[in-house]
Amino acid sequence: MQLSEILSELENNTGKFPHVAVDRAIHEKEGITPVLLATLEESKNNLEELLDKSDYILHIYALYLLAQFREPLAHPLIVEFFSTPGDISLDVTRGLVPEDFLIEDLGRIFASTSGGNIDLIKQLIENQRTNEFVRCAALHSLVVLVAQGIISREQVIQYFEELFSTLKDNKSEYIWTNLVIYSSQLCPIELKEHIDRLFEEDAIDAFSIDPEEVEDYLQLGIEAALNQLRDDPHYSLIEDTISEMEDWDCFQGETSQKVTPSPFPKKGFSHSNKSKEQAKNKKKMQKESRRKNRQKKK
Repeated sequence: MQLSEILSELENNTGKFPHVAVDRAIHEKEGITPVLLATLEESKNNLEELLDKSDYILHIYALYLLAQFREPLAHPLIVEFFSTPGDISLDVTRGLVPEDFLIEDLGRIFASTSGGNIDLIKQLIENQRTNEFVRCAALHSLVVLVAQGIISREQVIQYFEELFSTLKDNKSEYIWTNLVIYSSQLCPIELKEHIDRLFEEDAIDAFSIDPEEVEDYLQLGIEAALNQLRDDPHYSLIEDTISEMEDWDCFQGETSQKVTPSPFPKKGFSHSNKSKEQAKNKKKMQKESRRKNRQKKK
């Protein structure tokens, strides 16, 4: 299969996952990487045009393949793509990626392409013009990097401590809640005072995490908390694009993407009640899963 044929197979979604083309793309890493980088460059510069191409999906394959390749040149492109103010960078994925993409996969993509350099990830987290779901995916990426031994727990704890102070004017409950969740998963001994203050100020969504759960993480201890993260696939790097994408709803038939409701509002990924509720429900499920895991450890 020639490179042009691979790209032709990957350009638009036909309702069926192109196993052969993706497999060949992986084997043609050296040849296809510049094309995938160019795809991301063009996509981030033409988001409005991308909105009109409902079947176009090459930019999504580029995210996962370049993450699997650990391509550092992709990292600034991906960060810039999702840093776009408003919701347009998320709108161009509607009807394609699953609803848990922002919560589970985007952070892993950031981590997989970072090479351990977290400067751009930190800029993304601190950019209050960026979508809050993207900023929380960036928080997630830091915990992924710790779980994978690429950066140290101490480095992230120190940065999170800075965030508790530098984001003091932040009005987003979602940002604060995720900062507490990801801090807690690292056993937040050094951050307990900051976390307690946020609970006292009622700044945290108690359905996602509560003081009792934070205390459970503290009782778990640092090494056990890190081992728990290492065992959790949600804190792994992107290793296999095929297994990551092949079961998506958009690949379950030629008409699937036309009849399957998008996880995002049609006119934009606004912070609607529906979007908030989806994120909250996801966090509740994750919370329950974490609680069960801790019970097994005891």
